[in-house]
Amino acid sequence: MPGRSLVVLAIADSAPRARLAATMLDTLPGPGHAHGLAVLRSAATPSPARIRAELEDTRQAGRRIPLLTTGQIRRLIRRRRPDAVLLDCSGPHTETLSGLGRSFLRRYRPVVVSSLPVPAPEATEGEWLHRSRSDLLVAHSHREVDEYTVLAEKLGIRTQVGLAGVFPRTGQGPVSGRRDRVVFAAEGGLPDGNLGRETLLSALADLARNRPDLEVVLHLGHEDHPEPMETWHALARAGRVDASALTVTSGDLRRQLDHARGLVALGSEPVLVALSARVPCLVLTDFGRERGDLFEDSGLLGDLGDLRLARFHKPRRAWGEYNHFHPASEDDWVARLHELCLNVSRGRIS
Repeated sequence: MPGRSLVVLAIADSAPRARLAATMLDTLPGPGHAHGLAVLRSAATPSPARIRAELEDTRQAGRRIPLLTTGQIRRLIRRRRPDAVLLDCSGPHTETLSGLGRSFLRRYRPVVVSSLPVPAPEATEGEWLHRSRSDLLVAHSHREVDEYTVLAEKLGIRTQVGLAGVFPRTGQGPVSGRRDRVVFAAEGGLPDGNLGRETLLSALADLARNRPDLEVVLHLGHEDHPEPMETWHALARAGRVDASALTVTSGDLRRQLDHARGLVALGSEPVLVALSARVPCLVLTDFGRERGDLFEDSGLLGDLGDLRLARFHKPRRAWGEYNHFHPASEDDWVARLHELCLNVSRGRIS
């Protein structure tokens, strides 16, 4: 890998993407690299407190993260002239921001890196076209790299696709301490309709009643999820559940995993977060899943019967290494970034 130090400016458009950007910046090797992080100001701008919470345990923790408009970001790039701009943003925002560094100084042109979220959306023509002006698209699993590379070849897009893991591999080292908590993560999705929510919450209440040795947690995440609480209160008023059966929490999911025996969710990022903490999981199939789902062949799928028995699973090794839990030695995005920056400095990329 080239030894040249780089100046990298990261732009995110949400609190989770700010954490992803900070995690990626943390992987830049050596003390010579300088980097900064800003958050795009938009209609959905997160609060400073939410951003601070997401940046805990990264090198950006405790730093003031500016909230900037598109024009302010353009001026910041012009002033600081970073070697690379890392865009951890939605497709439309990436499309808007990816050209900011290319027009105002003819002799200066940063490398533009676009990062997919975790987990990434399905590789589609629309998603690729939003990011096609980037020099490097970064995915976070071998599966995503393969899917986006195949589609890029079909569309004639020349943007490179690199790999950057953001979760450690599972199963490294023993887990110590009590494991007496079962967590349902609402941020992973909720069943459609009140009947589906009643069925799920009743199953959680059954588990709490039959296993008094376990603390059953309904975790609402950072976002406001009124539906599960409305359904829960209605069940309690009707005498169908014990109102005190569940512990209701919010905020950072990672704080709930220290003593977790298992995590249950309908899917998505909470399951990946739990697996990275070596917490067994249950991805429910009772409420429908689509073919090609991320967790297909993972060994994590189950139903409410498994939940009532507190039956959780560890992922199959092959699935894990293909889906976000590959060895860090297989990451190549930093090497690709160095090569692109070198080619720009030598005038090989305009």
